[in-house]
Amino acid sequence: METPFGVWLPQVTILRSCRLSDAQNAVEAIRQRHCVLLQLEDAEPAEAQRIVDFLSGAISALDGQVERIGECTFLFAPAGVTVSHS
Repeated sequence: METPFGVWLPQVTILRSCRLSDAQNAVEAIRQRHCVLLQLEDAEPAEAQRIVDFLSGAISALDGQVERIGECTFLFAPAGVTVSHS
């Protein structure tokens, strides 16, 4: 993708999270313009909900988007990344 700062190649970071404190790693990856695939299978349901809520707020503040991929899997994409379904 061409940007005003040169060519940007999208990167994907895969995180398996089970604690809210792990969510900060996802926010840092998004701030570095990585797409984050978050897997929450190992998290307790209440903790998983807190993680998704936290990251949803962060991605909204950064003008990105969130897509639910599966039961416990979410994709968080930074601004400028188009997520399409086929």
